[in-house]
Amino acid sequence: MGKRVKTTIFKALVCVVCLHFFVLGTLRASSTVQGNSFEIAPSLSHFTYKEPGYMQNSGVMYGVSVAYSLRGHNYGLFDVLRTEADAAWGSVDYTSLRTGTMQGVPDSKFETRVLFGQNLFDNGSVVMVQYLGFGYRRLTDNSYGMTSTTGSRGYDRQSNYYYSPIGVEISSSFKDGWSLDGSFEYDLFWYGTQVNSHYTPLPTFTNHQSVGYGLRASVKVTKKIGNASLLSFEPFFRYWNINDSELARYKATSELVVHDSSGIIEPQNNSKEYGIKVGLEF
Repeated sequence: MGKRVKTTIFKALVCVVCLHFFVLGTLRASSTVQGNSFEIAPSLSHFTYKEPGYMQNSGVMYGVSVAYSLRGHNYGLFDVLRTEADAAWGSVDYTSLRTGTMQGVPDSKFETRVLFGQNLFDNGSVVMVQYLGFGYRRLTDNSYGMTSTTGSRGYDRQSNYYYSPIGVEISSSFKDGWSLDGSFEYDLFWYGTQVNSHYTPLPTFTNHQSVGYGLRASVKVTKKIGNASLLSFEPFFRYWNINDSELARYKATSELVVHDSSGIIEPQNNSKEYGIKVGLEF
């Protein structure tokens, strides 16, 4: 049995198990949290992308996220629906033992998600929610027109991930309008592409990825301000680990890329992001 088939079977089993828990949650959960809310949150984070043994990008990102939540409406198996969008911009420093360094490479990130949640426990002051959903993440690196310290020319690269978030969130309410939330999430990676353009002497080519995973964790402190608004502070951590891609076929050869006799591989890579969001919810 091939590695790709085993990975597909594993993903299918994870989805079946998650659906099973959601069905059980529906049978025993109740929801006292009602209504809808909108949140906007500027963010500041440090981002690192690494291909071990080959290269690393690292730098500071400035972003903003928005989210809209519906709670307590009992949509079939779910009583929480949430949509999220997150965008960030910044610059990173490129470092490679083979091709030198570049400073100030423009980077941008965009991510959108739809989450479906079910209350597992709710006693009014403590609420535990399990959730799953669908997500898309795009990371763009634009070094075309730049030259490294060894004379290597930069190029543009776009990374696309399609995945399913699977997580749990616990919320605790305290006196005087304070609350504390914690969340942990596993991201089930379905499919990804790496699109490389302006990659002299090669034309634009795409690497396909099928094996990997992501993780997320955050802690959120919230204070009620006024009758209907909440101010929040949320440290967060995000992680991705993606295996070697499939081969991208080509006819030219180059000493500046990772390749074998039949094509170019996007090497195993990982990315880490940690930062803080300051949000206003109403």
